[in-house]
Amino acid sequence: MLRRSAVDDRPEVTYERDWLLRRDFLEKSGYRLRPKFYPGMKLKELRGRDLSEYGAKHARRSIMDAQRISDGSQVLLKSVSTAEHPEEVGIARLLASPPHAGHSRNHSIPILDILDDPLDSDRHILVMVRCVRIDDPAFDTVGEVVDCLKQTFESIEYMHEHFIAHRDCNSLNFVQDPTRLYPDGFHPVITHYGRKYRTIARTITRTECWPRYYAIDYGLSRQYDPAHGPPLEDVILGGDQSPPEHQDGSPFECNPFPTDVYFLGNMIKEDFLYSELGLQTPTPHPPLLFLQPLIDEMTLPDPAKRPTIGEAIQKLDDLCGRLSNWELR
Repeated sequence: MLRRSAVDDRPEVTYERDWLLRRDFLEKSGYRLRPKFYPGMKLKELRGRDLSEYGAKHARRSIMDAQRISDGSQVLLKSVSTAEHPEEVGIARLLASPPHAGHSRNHSIPILDILDDPLDSDRHILVMVRCVRIDDPAFDTVGEVVDCLKQTFESIEYMHEHFIAHRDCNSLNFVQDPTRLYPDGFHPVITHYGRKYRTIARTITRTECWPRYYAIDYGLSRQYDPAHGPPLEDVILGGDQSPPEHQDGSPFECNPFPTDVYFLGNMIKEDFLYSELGLQTPTPHPPLLFLQPLIDEMTLPDPAKRPTIGEAIQKLDDLCGRLSNWELR
């Protein structure tokens, strides 16, 4: 057990205190937190950007960045409660293990380690490769958007083929490998800044490196037994709460696989095709209007009439096949 006196003299970091309490355990496990979590940094001595860097925090308490001591690479830590999300660790472990690990169509985030929380027997700490949001930096070409969509669709298709429903597909639950996209690295929290939080991070275009995209966050995910037929699950609300089958007046149960298809279709609509651009009425991006028929099919009110994810991929391929090289660029 870590003695609380070991952290009592640290500057106030209430939001991140749970990670501070596990600092020494993480160090022994091969992962080092940022310098602000170690003795020697005094808040009163910080100025300007150094002070801002001290205050840089992840949006969720369950997330923390770290450095893998063995090679200096950046990793991301996620604390998972098995009481709150009983399937998350198991599904993450399954998709990160043979025969799934390394499969070209498996876009599950690589898991480097799974640690037992030393202070809470209900919790585990997932150690993942460090990735960034799919829209950071902004896309430059239609071809880059198409590549992103094809990979995210493939990630869900692979899960569905193994009877796993994600149940929370939205743009925040897909990430991209930044290794080549950010040649000089980036700040572990504010990723559009450089490592030392003093300059804007240098990026290259996706067309120059074609990053790999990953699915993350299996907190609501479930794996089903195909012998029992199409599953019926209690409705549970995630990031996108707009599916018709999740609205008041709908049945309390639904098949989560067509809902995953809806989530992806709505993600294209909300996060790619339309942009408010400062206007009250959302305005479509003309180069992406070719995706509208796919969106319409994937978001049909009746889940039974939506395409499967495999059929949606075929539709996407057909629509993209009609584009010229000039349109893709």
